[in-house]
Amino acid sequence: MNGKDTQTDLIAALFNPRQQVWVEHFAWSADKIRLVGTTPTGRATCDRLDVNDDRYKGEHPITEARALWLSVGWHPPKDDPIQTAAQ
Repeated sequence: MNGKDTQTDLIAALFNPRQQVWVEHFAWSADKIRLVGTTPTGRATCDRLDVNDDRYKGEHPITEARALWLSVGWHPPKDDPIQTAAQ
């Protein structure tokens, strides 16, 4: 399955967890709330699956849940990369 790389507007394959490594394609935003694609595959996957609820109007249940999980120490997963504010 394919999606659109939001940075280049080119078609890219979506992330396949059976064949690819998560940390090579994704990182958490500096505030640890949003999942960010770091490669064309990561960006296309985030967009196609709407992993940050960007298409919702007025509500963002997944990012709100992540903020709650962060406040109690359940998020992000310990081995996942996190972007710095400058990225």
